[in-house]
Amino acid sequence: MGKGRKKIPTAIKKSQGTLVKSRTLENEMEVEQINFLPEAPDYLNDFGKLEWTSVAGELLQKNMLHLVDLSLLSAYCNEMGTYLECSEKIKKEGAVERTYDKDGRLRASKTKPEVAMARNALDRALKIAVQFGFTPSSRASIPQPETPGNKAEDYDFFG
Repeated sequence: MGKGRKKIPTAIKKSQGTLVKSRTLENEMEVEQINFLPEAPDYLNDFGKLEWTSVAGELLQKNMLHLVDLSLLSAYCNEMGTYLECSEKIKKEGAVERTYDKDGRLRASKTKPEVAMARNALDRALKIAVQFGFTPSSRASIPQPETPGNKAEDYDFFG
């Protein structure tokens, strides 16, 4: 299967008025939308829980939070939590571990494991982020579903 544009769900096309019947899948999978903010999973660290509240809240506000996405969303938040936790430790303790001899001379230095852990967690988080439209480039290709109050014609520029 060749690459190309990612498919836009029929519900989004319909809400935006861009639905063309000849370009729709007749039996497109529909999943349950959630209309409340689920509590952050217990296994997330404090940074991950803050990320959960932020991104799940944003998806909920845009009517884009779905039950089947929660596990993948928690994986994203877990990776971001790991990245931020490692970054905080590096900020406090530095990125390099040094050992000195008994006379105080530097014998060896090496990068702390948190540096690689942070880099790897961010790489994994970015791969997941693209699926949700959390990066500027991926967001540009995902149309926002209409929600009450986000239509330009509903906006009162003078009120």
